[in-house]
Amino acid sequence: MLPLVSIITVCYNSQKHLEQTIQSVVNQTYSPIEYILIDGQSTDQTLAIIERYARQFPDQIRYVSEPDTGIYNAMNKGLRLATGELIGIINSDDWYETDAVERVVDAYQQFGPAVYHGIQRTLLDEQEAFLIQTHASQLSKSNIEHPTCFVPAAFYRTYGLFSEQYRYVSDYELMLRLVNRQVPFIPLNTILSNFRQGGASHRAEAVWENLHLWYEKGILTRRQYLTWLYKDKLNVYINRLAGRAK
Repeated sequence: MLPLVSIITVCYNSQKHLEQTIQSVVNQTYSPIEYILIDGQSTDQTLAIIERYARQFPDQIRYVSEPDTGIYNAMNKGLRLATGELIGIINSDDWYETDAVERVVDAYQQFGPAVYHGIQRTLLDEQEAFLIQTHASQLSKSNIEHPTCFVPAAFYRTYGLFSEQYRYVSDYELMLRLVNRQVPFIPLNTILSNFRQGGASHRAEAVWENLHLWYEKGILTRRQYLTWLYKDKLNVYINRLAGRAK
């Protein structure tokens, strides 16, 4: 029997690109898939889009629309609802390649429980900018492209969900947690997801939180952490002053 795969999308006022995201899930070449959408009580047409697709795919789509305390709180809601053996999380302005889930399941059936991740196509201004794939051996410098990741549900049960103490880097913290527990990571040499550059992970606050995460995980010493943090905050302050002077 083929394993059930759960896909989770967290959204808030995501009407611009959400339909493309949903279509990339419901049009996968693989079945069975359950699709869980967690809406933060959007005020635009997001919920109407979700409801329309839920009526069209009642056996596949489930959704919740209620306030949350942040993106990782919403993701954890989705994880608690998921019943699949493998779980993928795709952002509400990104989308999967049509055969992404099929390729992941093929590898999963061959190699067994592991974090599976692939190549991400990154877009700037709706144009392909570059392809990227970060490996587990590089996690001390950069996160694996999370929209390409598929994680066995058993790993979440054993090692925990997303930490809600962070606003921007909990997906990175989870990957570091898993690699520190010697969980296997298996890279797939294929494009799995398409990612629009921008969003929360590119704010200055996210950089500072990332530095703190590196310090907490022992990647940076306290001196390195404070030095890098001071330099980055100083640069932000100078740039803001320069912007006001124009």
